[in-house]
Amino acid sequence: MKTVAKTTIPLEDEGLATEQSSFARQRGQLMRRYPRQYVAFVGHRMVDHDRNDETLAARMFRKFGEKPFYIGRLEENPAICEIPSPELAS
Repeated sequence: MKTVAKTTIPLEDEGLATEQSSFARQRGQLMRRYPRQYVAFVGHRMVDHDRNDETLAARMFRKFGEKPFYIGRLEENPAICEIPSPELAS
């Protein structure tokens, strides 16, 4: 009998990819309203914004806990940074 390994994306990563796609789709509209700010996405929609990413992240953890969320910066030439979850720190 032949066994086939199935590769799956963890739900957390799938959720983040969905939120990142939502950010990308709405980026142009959000740029006009929140230029040079960070915006947070949960459930396919923007739920909060702030000029400081750490302040926004802290607020998101208080509001949503372990639920995946995505934070992106609205700028003309975006830089990509990955910030590890506090749970990954040892």
